[in-house]
Amino acid sequence: MKRTLFLTLAMVMCIGNAHAFKYEPAEGLTWMGFFGMNVSTIQNHEYKAKAGATLGVKADYMLPSAHGTYLTAAFDWTMKGGKKSCEATVDNMSYDGTGKYVLHYLELPVRIGFRYNIRENFGLYAEVGPYFAVGVGGKHNLNIDGDGSDIGDAEDDGSFCAFKKSDNTERQTFQRWDAGVGFRLGAELNNHYNLLIGADWGLADIYRDSLRDAYFDKYKKRLPKAHNFIFNITLGYRF
Repeated sequence: MKRTLFLTLAMVMCIGNAHAFKYEPAEGLTWMGFFGMNVSTIQNHEYKAKAGATLGVKADYMLPSAHGTYLTAAFDWTMKGGKKSCEATVDNMSYDGTGKYVLHYLELPVRIGFRYNIRENFGLYAEVGPYFAVGVGGKHNLNIDGDGSDIGDAEDDGSFCAFKKSDNTERQTFQRWDAGVGFRLGAELNNHYNLLIGADWGLADIYRDSLRDAYFDKYKKRLPKAHNFIFNITLGYRF
């Protein structure tokens, strides 16, 4: 009985492997343009998620005689950041508000992937690897629940560039460089149309040392490390 079961499993595995390699992807280099949305936050702090956008181009190189294994690299622009509730004081009156960081990055992800073609015109793939990024623009916006010119002035005073150095150390928030690891899962139809989902975990502490020093001088304790995190859904077209 056991022998029959093992033989049956072995036959199923052989048939499955033969089917898996029946529609092997073509070897060589292809290009894909993509755009979509992401949901981002800043980990280890009380930041809530915020929506953003992403777009870019990626190159996939299907390795010869590798049964669907490929290398991929991309160049993209993406929005990260987060938001959290805060309290603002205007004319000795306290108001609830929201502070939001909007961070713009140029990224270079480098990954290794594997593709499995279920049919000649439909394939699934997964890829994982590191990314490297530089911040090219960012802003902190303060929104206060209330009306009036004083509140408008307070909102303007609470808005500043997130990456730019400032004489106010509490506003020297983020360094420009970021790095981490991420993955993508995708499906492709007719060798052109793609749907991808994925996530990136930042491994670099994106807070500036000057901000950490100012926080320690004020509160006598260390500021927790801050890491970017995003989850994204994108559409792509392979050329």
